[in-house]
Amino acid sequence: MALLIVTGLPSSGRSTRLDELTLFLESKIKNYSTISNVQVVRGEDVHADLHVYESLARQWNQERREKGHMAYTDTCFDELAFRFEEPTSAARWHRPLFTAVSSCLDGNLEILPTPCEEIWEALTQAEVKPPKAVTLVRKKTANNGLELLDTATHAVLQALAEQRSLGTPWAGRIYLALPASFALPPLPLDVSTSSSFPSPARLQTMRRQFVRIYASKAEYADGLALTSHEAPEGHIAQLFVAWLQEGIASGKNP
Repeated sequence: MALLIVTGLPSSGRSTRLDELTLFLESKIKNYSTISNVQVVRGEDVHADLHVYESLARQWNQERREKGHMAYTDTCFDELAFRFEEPTSAARWHRPLFTAVSSCLDGNLEILPTPCEEIWEALTQAEVKPPKAVTLVRKKTANNGLELLDTATHAVLQALAEQRSLGTPWAGRIYLALPASFALPPLPLDVSTSSSFPSPARLQTMRRQFVRIYASKAEYADGLALTSHEAPEGHIAQLFVAWLQEGIASGKNP
């Protein structure tokens, strides 16, 4: 079964492109034996509420609201735009990547054609590659190292999110208060004034990288012994904060 994901900023024309692709693919499969139907899953199909979940998209959203159509609130739009991590062909899990471009220069709207034929070829003729090792479900180690990594890193990101919600200035030293079970004082995170706050998507990417690397070290016994410390969760949390600090300082945040 082929899977096609349509993504983009809110109110950027995803539904229009999806409708176009649906009609195109339905016409194609009539003469194609291995694909019998096109199943479309939209936000409303999974009960996604527009109120729960850049310049041209914002303009289109405003026009929808003025016409009385369903539209995002300004707050919701800002949050969705902040959380959106643009796909890149440099990432192997984003390939093949097709871009449908809309632009508005000097008041002239230009909508480039959707690359339907290229998408069809990718869906029907592309070589099916085996899953990457990173996507495979790993068996938990005897010492529950993966569980410790998951718990500790989630706690750090939650503490960071709480600081952001409190309006803590993103500069200097920030103290991250972890749950009492960690038996640690608040962990310091030092950031420079020139650093920008990483998006939630970027933070999750950094967390997954950290977990993958340290889980491998524990699995092959050539690095971190996750349960050899008196307070392993606290030790992992300290390592992860240092990891975040280095990543943020590198300036690779979107």
